[in-house]
Amino acid sequence: MENSFVSRYFKRVAVTKSVLCVGLDPTPEHVPPNLRNGNTIEDIWDYLCNVVDIAAPLVPVVKPQIAYYSALGGEGEELLRRLVRYAHANDLLVILDAKRADIGETMEQYGKEVFDRYNADACTFVPYLGSTFNPSWMEWLKRGRMVISMIRTSNAEAATIQDLELKENGLKVYEHLAQLVNTWNTKVIEETDGVGGVGGVVGATWPEQARRCRELAGDNVFFLIPGYGAQGGGADGAVAGLPNSRGELMGVVNSSRGITLQSWWDKEKKQPREGDALELVEGAIKAANADLNAALERKLGKSPY
Repeated sequence: MENSFVSRYFKRVAVTKSVLCVGLDPTPEHVPPNLRNGNTIEDIWDYLCNVVDIAAPLVPVVKPQIAYYSALGGEGEELLRRLVRYAHANDLLVILDAKRADIGETMEQYGKEVFDRYNADACTFVPYLGSTFNPSWMEWLKRGRMVISMIRTSNAEAATIQDLELKENGLKVYEHLAQLVNTWNTKVIEETDGVGGVGGVVGATWPEQARRCRELAGDNVFFLIPGYGAQGGGADGAVAGLPNSRGELMGVVNSSRGITLQSWWDKEKKQPREGDALELVEGAIKAANADLNAALERKLGKSPY
């Protein structure tokens, strides 16, 4: 459908030739020293606007993590609202990493928060309570928004729960979740005439599990793939479950600190790298694009675009 998240994403991919998502997780320390003027909120705002300006012609999506903005208080929350507006004005899609989950009226309030207050195109979701976004978020899903459920997360501790085997069917928890997301997505697509959707989070750090998740989630589930770059996930692992069986690029690979911090900050020397920080950010985005596109070409045996 024309207004669905996936259709808008495909259009952005066609323009940018990229499956990279730039994570926007700011702290005062994330702002390059030469761009700081002493006002924490405005320093972060100016830096992130510069990052958005750089990213807009190069990537399809940005992903703010809400905790970094909430930690700054009311000014940080207003900063997030401004940033989403600015990203949209630059034709970027916005996934809000808020990991919301609850029941009934509380879930409706979360919907108002992420989709009305912040105007996100998609929001991450914790599925432990079941499919509580439906019907609570149906109002927004019918407008083309997407809920993105955790399936197999990128963190090392994930295995303590997500790799447990279920007695009922022998599937691991993450495999069961992949099947559930497939079911939920099919149902939401039917109820919204193809406008809404349910995606899944599948970490770049687990390529074998990613391939299994794609098999169980099916061709129509959009994957958000964290863990590439700073968390140690390589390009081949990041794209392991990204193309579906039709060769469609049904997912986006996120890099946050690897773009906005490690590009200009030398962790070992504990000092800024030589060169202009914003040029280093741009170089990191272009390098990640080249890395991911080469991995996609190896996987598909042809140009991904």
